[in-house]
Amino acid sequence: MAFDKVKFEGVFKRDVVLLGQAEKSVKELLMTMSRSVLEAHHATENIGYVNQLIAALTPVNRKVAVKFFTFFGGFSYDEQTKFFTTKSKKRYGNAKALSEAFLQDPLNNIWSWADRYIEVEQKPFNPESFKTSFAKYIGSKMQEAKDHGLSQSEMIELILKNGVDADSIIEVMEHMGIVDVKVEE
Repeated sequence: MAFDKVKFEGVFKRDVVLLGQAEKSVKELLMTMSRSVLEAHHATENIGYVNQLIAALTPVNRKVAVKFFTFFGGFSYDEQTKFFTTKSKKRYGNAKALSEAFLQDPLNNIWSWADRYIEVEQKPFNPESFKTSFAKYIGSKMQEAKDHGLSQSEMIELILKNGVDADSIIEVMEHMGIVDVKVEE
């Protein structure tokens, strides 16, 4: 099966637009829900609303929401269960007061708060971790290709067409003992 660039690019462009729209709508919905859930939480002291919201989030949005609701919620967060559990007698009153003051400004929401209080730090590149995750990814893609009738030679051709040169392949094969390349002088 040959790669159909025209077909791929048409689908790809459409999917990028859809993904962008989805990201925007999730961000907007979380902007609104962060306020309403915070208000409902303190009105009822029911942490279940917060837990249901964070359970529905992607890992990155969940991290932000956990910090947000830890700051304003006054409940303890359990790292093992990944949910808020018990009301903190020491922190709840202060968290509720902070929440009420925060909600006075209709422009305040999870994202405005995160811009002020959360710093995103890039993790340093870890070559060993990268090699492990890359090997798993390649292995799963090779299996997926096989399951759909693509041969290994077709996959290698795609790899070569997308940046891996033949000399590197020969070098790896020599390193693995698959071939013995002798250089003539």
